[in-house]
Amino acid sequence: MQNRSCVRYDEQMKSWLALYKYRGKESLKHVLGNMLVHAYHLHRLALEQEAWPKPDQAYMTFVPLSEERYGERGFNQAEQMAVEVSRLTGIPVLPLLRRTRHTAKQSFKGRADRLDDMQGVFELIPEAVSQLLSYTCTQRTHLYIVDDVYTTGSTLNECARVIRKSLPVQVFGLAFAR
Repeated sequence: MQNRSCVRYDEQMKSWLALYKYRGKESLKHVLGNMLVHAYHLHRLALEQEAWPKPDQAYMTFVPLSEERYGERGFNQAEQMAVEVSRLTGIPVLPLLRRTRHTAKQSFKGRADRLDDMQGVFELIPEAVSQLLSYTCTQRTHLYIVDDVYTTGSTLNECARVIRKSLPVQVFGLAFAR
């Protein structure tokens, strides 16, 4: 059973995300970005405790929106959060993926439908791949994919699958809410 302060915090996070994503309150990118930086540092600490080798290079990327969704919102919330994390950590952002087709909102779908719907939705941007390959041939590279919400993992998993198919990088996901 969750205590009241955890429930209120969860409700506040959902409220911030809804204001940011659906009401266009883009100034919240700073709040969400700071929270993602905290998650990033917790992740790095966990890797250190598990004795993972430190990366020679790290990059941020983000889950791309379809043109239709971008037109509705006027911005990509995952991209803005990645830029904010980059600003606070110094890890460069590399737009690495693009959507090949529009999908209906995932929040209205069940797990099986989400998994099916995300198959083949993303592809790598060739210019970004070339840039990243120039580093990964000789260095251990970590790549962080930023998204706003992690529900079933279908979006981040599909992004990671596409990336790992072509690039020799360790892929990790960072999401604001679950």
